[in-house]
Amino acid sequence: MKKIILSLIALFVLLGCQSNESISLALDWYPNSNHAGSYSAIDEGFFLDEKIDFEVYTPSDPTAIISAVASGRDEFGLSYHPDVLQAQSAGLDIISVLSISQHPLNSIMTLRENNINSPKDLKDKKIGFPGIPSNKAMLETVLNNQGLDINDVETIDVGFELVKALISGSVDAIIGAYWTHESIVMELQGYEINIMRLEEWGVPDYYELILITNSTYLNENKNEVEKVVESITKGYQFAINNPEKSIDSVISIAGKEIVEEDVERKGIELLIPMWESKSIPFGFQDTKKWEDTYNWMNNNGFLDKELKIESLLFTEFSNN
Repeated sequence: MKKIILSLIALFVLLGCQSNESISLALDWYPNSNHAGSYSAIDEGFFLDEKIDFEVYTPSDPTAIISAVASGRDEFGLSYHPDVLQAQSAGLDIISVLSISQHPLNSIMTLRENNINSPKDLKDKKIGFPGIPSNKAMLETVLNNQGLDINDVETIDVGFELVKALISGSVDAIIGAYWTHESIVMELQGYEINIMRLEEWGVPDYYELILITNSTYLNENKNEVEKVVESITKGYQFAINNPEKSIDSVISIAGKEIVEEDVERKGIELLIPMWESKSIPFGFQDTKKWEDTYNWMNNNGFLDKELKIESLLFTEFSNN
């Protein structure tokens, strides 16, 4: 009997000492207010409650996120709705499990002093973009909407340096810049900015950020995926109700040297209505919105092959 008791004690000790599961999330960009929910989930212990050690990081190459998730190097990633569709069409093994921003945040920005006030004014101009394929697809749609062609402009891959490229005069306009972030950065530096919201110039009202995982990983680890989705959802709900404290978490975890505090405290107030509304809860994925975005991309030749909408998203954990 004594041996049995000692064995049970040893078993309980062993179980108690087992490490939490490590899961990584590749961010789409440098840590900012749009990631506040994930940082809140870490700081408030929502992942630890599920026995998950959750790591977020920014890849050096913003175009590598989808491939990292598709290959299984990262369990999760944040990416953009159109890019995910392009990757799925190219045969990459990824699936969307949660929406972050219900509406586009991407935009075309110019310095007001350059008098570029509409897409028609972009003819013969240099336009910087971050090397992300969907940005060129969006730009082409905006230009076509105004009777122009992608060949009527010069596109330049400037990577993460969108703001620097614009204010230095290296380019005349940028696309890939968030009206909830880069516009604030430049305005705080004293620049007056013109913003062209993409959905106002022919681009569908797509999901800006979505949480993706490897579809094989989803099928084999539904319990873990559910825990991550629920923890991130709790984190964003916390951020919506506690925006200042949520930005504190971003700064605390990512570091003061990385986070532009004055920008992010302004940005999160703009983002909260993009995360949820009275009619749409956080994380909800509307199949109709997926269909509209897919049809736009497919009809414009931005996809390699046709896709079945139901295979692109998983809503069991996000649409409850």
